[in-house]
Amino acid sequence: MKATMALHRVYFFVVFWFTSWVGYIGFFRPLEILRALPWPAPPLHARFIGALYLGASAFLLLAMFGRSRLQVRTVVDIAWVWTGCLLVITIMHWGMFDFAREQVWFWVVAYIAFPIVAAWLAWASPATTVPRNTLMAQPWVPAYLRLQGAALVAMAALLMVLPGWVAGLWPWKISTFLAQVYSGPVLGFGVGSLLLAARRNWPETLIPTIGMLVFAVLALIGSSWHLGLFTAGSPSQFIWFGSLAFLAIMSVVLIIGALRSARGMRASTHSLEKRT
Repeated sequence: MKATMALHRVYFFVVFWFTSWVGYIGFFRPLEILRALPWPAPPLHARFIGALYLGASAFLLLAMFGRSRLQVRTVVDIAWVWTGCLLVITIMHWGMFDFAREQVWFWVVAYIAFPIVAAWLAWASPATTVPRNTLMAQPWVPAYLRLQGAALVAMAALLMVLPGWVAGLWPWKISTFLAQVYSGPVLGFGVGSLLLAARRNWPETLIPTIGMLVFAVLALIGSSWHLGLFTAGSPSQFIWFGSLAFLAIMSVVLIIGALRSARGMRASTHSLEKRT
């Protein structure tokens, strides 16, 4: 059975409203985070979660307007990895959820349904043909995406398997539970980067990279609002802000490359139409 773009858009629309609500409350109203999440989080953590979810909201919103399966294929893959990992974490920590709160039921239902539907969309959709003139000609681009993906997947694995050890290195105070929660989004972005490196085309790279840019910029802004929680001049502070800034810069570079490729495709198509 073929999953049409209409079904993809319905899925993106539903998940977008969830991620935008969590992202808005987390980033802009961190003291009210319990309105959106089933567990508490300090303000800096709430803003970091908000940045992650607003980044997801950005690529989900753009994916709703995608005109081809190619443009949204990696978005679907990121969605099922991200939400599937959070479903596993929810099951692991089942005892800490208070089912008297409606936010808990909303969270549980969402993180059961979202990965199942996304995995089905990925499986049921037909193979995508990649036009040759959209392939990445620059070998450094997939190499960078592969490096970025490997680093994020490794970080996600450490957050999941060794949360206590990671908590000791984190630039501000973090619980082992929140460390494991972070592993879901980080794994989603990491797997997405590896898939983009393997698929090596610009149309598929644009939308997820915009989401990555939104996350990196908002995480930088949110972190700057809580500088007092960082040890001034410490290696962890330097690595944190440096990594986010580098991620934002490289995302801009990749977005420019994707937009140039799209412009070149339109120009060649227009030229061909004039000849005929």
